[in-house]
Amino acid sequence: MYSSISPRSCSNPGCKHSSCALCICCNQYLCIEHLQNHSNKQNDHQLTSLITEINILSDRFHHVSLVEPYLITSLDKWRTDAYRTIDHFYETQRRHFEQFIQENHDKQRKEIDHLRLKINDLIREQNATQEDINLIKDTIKLIEQDLNDLSNIQCNIRPLVIDENIAQIQSNKITQNLLPLSRPYRTMNIIDDSYCWMATNEKYLLIHYKPNLYLLDRQLSLITKTPWIHGRIYIMCWSLTLNRFIVITNDTIFTIDENLMAIERCDLNYHNNIYHNWRSGSCSNTNLYLSTVDLGSSIYEFTLLPSIQFIKEWPSPIICRKDECIDDLCYKNGKLAIIIFHQPTNEIRLDLRSSTTFDIIWSIEIANIVPRRTTGCCWLNNDEWLITDEYDFRLFHISANGHLLKSDKYDPAPYNALLFGKDVLAIRTIKGVSLHRL
Repeated sequence: MYSSISPRSCSNPGCKHSSCALCICCNQYLCIEHLQNHSNKQNDHQLTSLITEINILSDRFHHVSLVEPYLITSLDKWRTDAYRTIDHFYETQRRHFEQFIQENHDKQRKEIDHLRLKINDLIREQNATQEDINLIKDTIKLIEQDLNDLSNIQCNIRPLVIDENIAQIQSNKITQNLLPLSRPYRTMNIIDDSYCWMATNEKYLLIHYKPNLYLLDRQLSLITKTPWIHGRIYIMCWSLTLNRFIVITNDTIFTIDENLMAIERCDLNYHNNIYHNWRSGSCSNTNLYLSTVDLGSSIYEFTLLPSIQFIKEWPSPIICRKDECIDDLCYKNGKLAIIIFHQPTNEIRLDLRSSTTFDIIWSIEIANIVPRRTTGCCWLNNDEWLITDEYDFRLFHISANGHLLKSDKYDPAPYNALLFGKDVLAIRTIKGVSLHRL
């Protein structure tokens, strides 16, 4: 704060003493007497500022304490969902048990009734042979054995073991400086009408560049490619469970191995009257979720193992209203982020839902888009989200609890984005693919 100087008059009014120091903060020359007073005033000012900062932190601490009810509410919600899951499992298993018992009772009752009629016929006709009698005796023994087996049947139910680490408290650090993004460190030009979707298994990036599917590394160098002749691609994602890419056209689900060597077709859409006009999709470790393209969109849920099979439809108005449709959806950590387009107002919003119950967690309005264009959703680190808006050339950074952190322009217009590992963001644009370091 102070520096030694050559002798000079003190700057304090009325003081005739020579100065001994220069205050760097206010550029005043001061003698030894006034230097002490000046120093005390400067310290008092700094201490007062520190008290103000402490008061601000104290106020913030009070607001942070409001997190406790949220944590307890989350735990209570988990308990309610767990009870619902257990009740559903119980009811399902009970129906199976009752059906098993009833089917066995019906079977044995029919056998006994049939045997009784057989004996009555033999008595009435008076033509029973020893062979008939022996056969009846054997049948009675079999029925008796079945009844004994049924009486001694056991139900082996393993105790429900809950992982102690299933619920953890973690701090979601907000990436304040995500936007604006750094300049892309790699770009790949794609200027034809190739399909704009991408997928990644964190090691490689899968894109379509007519007429092929390309597998690229983090430098956008070609690893391998394969011709694509199966029609327009609407959805691409990676399944860790299957260890394969899932590529979906208008009416068919394909799975492709990591090396693009084997493309397998799954024509389940022609069974069970399953709708086959898909708009978007995503998958968890156990399930595949596909949304339909029309107003009043539904989400169709499929199991991945032992094979891809239809489970359930989540129709309108569970997911959206009759005048709304789903533009994109993205799964992560037990949640589905769903982009909803409201046709009467041209508004876009992001709904976050449970992937098991589809209960709403939070919702946030994003923008008005006229005319309607491509809007994509991407998961980020710390359970945050990135929304791409092709029409307005914008990116929207959404926090884990559903608040807009920041929006920023992005040129060329972004179709969609995805996290390529933990530290690279891949963005598909009208001109190609760009990779940004986070």
